[in-house]
Amino acid sequence: MRAIGRVVAACVWLFGAYPVQGAEKGSAPTTTVAALPFTDSSPGGKYGPLADGMGDLLAAFLAKSDRLAVVERAALDKVLKEQRLGFTGLVDPKTKAKIGRLLGAKYILSGGMTVVGGKLHINAHLLEVETTRVALSAKAEGKVDDLFVPAAKLAAELANVLNVKLPEVKPSDIDKAPFANLHFMRGLGYYYGKMPDHAIAEFMKALALKRDHARARYWNARCYFDGGEYEHAKIELERFLKRFPKDPRAGDVEKLLAKCKKPGSKS
Repeated sequence: MRAIGRVVAACVWLFGAYPVQGAEKGSAPTTTVAALPFTDSSPGGKYGPLADGMGDLLAAFLAKSDRLAVVERAALDKVLKEQRLGFTGLVDPKTKAKIGRLLGAKYILSGGMTVVGGKLHINAHLLEVETTRVALSAKAEGKVDDLFVPAAKLAAELANVLNVKLPEVKPSDIDKAPFANLHFMRGLGYYYGKMPDHAIAEFMKALALKRDHARARYWNARCYFDGGEYEHAKIELERFLKRFPKDPRAGDVEKLLAKCKKPGSKS
């Protein structure tokens, strides 16, 4: 599931890859923030992939300020591995502060989310590494189909505490790819929620907006394959190989394609 979360995290960078610690954006950043994956408390936990990327989504907003730098997710993973810690072990404020110091971060951003009846509830906590004091606890609500709005609200509150000003960003300023990624994100949520028909619908919407969305094509094929619809899976897998022959998933796709011809051996 963590690997899927990383895919989701990559997808929700609405404005391109956010700056890592020490990145130059015209002026040196004065504050560094490390964002942790959020926890999912939704019934059945089917929105885990979305929660996993929520911290990165908020970080993407914050990183629009020239005065902020955000620790790269890979750096966080590396430190946790070296400390033999998992994300689930980052509950204690002192442990979070220790990780923050190792990352050179002044603040640690964490939180959780719940989706009930299509309504999204997000809560975020900003921990000051030096004092282990919670500098801010904030909440936001909105529709899961439009997480841009509550995420933007939370980011504004976080920016206020960090004493930085964020440039105004409107949904109309965002290109089509991020919206395709939002459909992809929901598709993953449905996939892991054992709702393949809904997942396929979302992946198709992502592909309609962005034809070269490799991840949407791959997971769409997986939905068909896992459901035993090998003819449909074969079509999607062949399209994937034709369009993305050098993609890292190409090897896996070739194996799945071979199994489509032998339905008896399903992974």
